[in-house]
Amino acid sequence: MNASLQATNEGTETTQRPIVVGLRFIGRLRRARVPSITVPEEHADGLLQIMGLSIEDSHLVALALEKAASLNVRELTALVGAALPAITGKESREIVGTLLSLYAARTGMDMAVDSFVMELLAAARPLQTGESQSSETLQQALKDLLSVRPLSMISKARGIHTDHENTFCTVRILTDLRAVFDVDVKQEPVGFVMAHILKLGYHHAGKHTSLHIAMDKVDIDKLIAALQRAQEKASTLSRTTSEKCGFTILAD
Repeated sequence: MNASLQATNEGTETTQRPIVVGLRFIGRLRRARVPSITVPEEHADGLLQIMGLSIEDSHLVALALEKAASLNVRELTALVGAALPAITGKESREIVGTLLSLYAARTGMDMAVDSFVMELLAAARPLQTGESQSSETLQQALKDLLSVRPLSMISKARGIHTDHENTFCTVRILTDLRAVFDVDVKQEPVGFVMAHILKLGYHHAGKHTSLHIAMDKVDIDKLIAALQRAQEKASTLSRTTSEKCGFTILAD
């Protein structure tokens, strides 16, 4: 998942809330009148690519991204590449990755687009070398790119979807055999016990951690049944919200 622009705060109040990006907790934002933004190194090139777009090009990208049905990087990269055939695939991916990070950061910080763009330009000033477009042009281009409704709604939905203390990351089940010996351990084992270890990886307070749970075959059956039931409930809810309510599931 994409790392987000990191938010810091210069205020004095102590109330905090998490900024969640996808399934990854990436920081805390203290409430203040004007949060400040830091541009991570991995998004510097992408941000410069975006800031180098003309008003016309940024408008073309925004129009193309209006067709987005998800935050799938490959899909969005294809849309950007089709809108700007003169740029390379690498440049398209950098633009998409940075835009997704910007949307996630703005959603997490709960800032208006205008305010966010002003803070972003201030943070990006040290990255600019040589000639650049006027401040007004950059503001308008960024506002266009950060006002694409499908991306905004899906980013907000994803943030709500993962706004939990712990979020799932990975799962693996390790299976092994453990020997059972009689009194005389010099003799061959009398049998074996099969053990399943559920290794559950998750994010907590910005850090990846894991939990190991011992299971037997009955537990495996219970887990499979619970997962299948969850899939059936999700299918029923998706169908109900779509057919009877006319709603769209933005994140599942």
